[in-house]
Amino acid sequence: MTPTNEPLDGIQARIEELQKHIANREAQIKARTLKLKEEIEAELSPVKMVEKHPFAVTTAVFAAGLLLGRVVRGHGNTSASIRPVPCAQEERSPSRSESALSAIGLEALRSAKELGFACLQRYIEKKIT
Repeated sequence: MTPTNEPLDGIQARIEELQKHIANREAQIKARTLKLKEEIEAELSPVKMVEKHPFAVTTAVFAAGLLLGRVVRGHGNTSASIRPVPCAQEERSPSRSESALSAIGLEALRSAKELGFACLQRYIEKKIT
């Protein structure tokens, strides 16, 4: 090697050192990001939320069910004694959208009930053992 190549070798070594440093930092950032993502997913998981706060979630699901039932059945607040009795000829069949909403609402309530009971069962099992 000639003395004129020495500064170029030093620059090339510095470039390689910086590239390694950047690659190491990139790997560290990726690892931290993955860890943060996993922690956030674990913290915001519906199952974890139900396990941490079973009674609050049960209350919220019950309230949502009542609200959904009121929306599906209509906003009318008439009592049974005031409602007119429909004749056999005037019986009204529910529209497709009403029946679809009703089916969706019932399925949502069933799913919430099953999830709530499963989490409540796990909660009780943890307390017993």
